[in-house]
Amino acid sequence: MPQLTVIVIDMQRRLLAGDGSPDFGAAHRVPQVVEGINRLTAAARAAGAPVCFVQHEGEGLANGTAGWQLHEGLETDLAGDWFLEKRVGDAFQDTSLKSRLDAAGVTRLLVCGYASQYCVDTTARRAALLGFETTVVADLHTTQPQGSLSAADIIAHRNEVWATSSLSGNRIAVRELADIMTKEFA
Repeated sequence: MPQLTVIVIDMQRRLLAGDGSPDFGAAHRVPQVVEGINRLTAAARAAGAPVCFVQHEGEGLANGTAGWQLHEGLETDLAGDWFLEKRVGDAFQDTSLKSRLDAAGVTRLLVCGYASQYCVDTTARRAALLGFETTVVADLHTTQPQGSLSAADIIAHRNEVWATSSLSGNRIAVRELADIMTKEFA
C-alpha cells in the first residue's frame, strides 16, 4: 500500500481568530475542525504515517510570535511530526515538502487545515499536479466569510470544485473524516 501522509495547513492562532473586523472574523467551526484533525493525526501516527504541520510566515505572522503558533487545541508530536514553514499559499513552493515526501516514499496525501480557498486549495492542486494521490478532508478545512459568501458556502464550493476537477488527469478526491477513518485507519 502506498505511503500516506497527513498535511495540516496553517492552523495558526492569528489566522483562525481573525482580527475581529467584519472582513476578517473568526474562522468557521474551528473547535470541530481542531477535534477532527486531532482524530485524524492520532490515527495516522498510530498507523505509522507521517504528519506534517505547515505554518505560514509573513504578512503579520512572525515566526515564534503568539499568533504564528499552532492552535492551542492541536495535538502535535514534537519528536515525530514534521514542521514546515512557508511564505506563500503553496506549501511546496520554496520548501522542503516534496523532498521530504519523496524521501519517505509518500505517494498519498490527506490535506486539511485553514484557508479553504487559498492555502488548502493551492497546496492540494500543486500536490495533484506533482502526481500525488491527493485527498482533501471535506469536513476538516475552514475559512472566514468573504464578501457575500459565507464560510460554509466557500467550503462547500471548494469541495465541489475539487471533486469535479482534473489536474493533468489526476483528480483531487474529497472525503469526509468518518469515511477516511473507516477505510484508511480501521
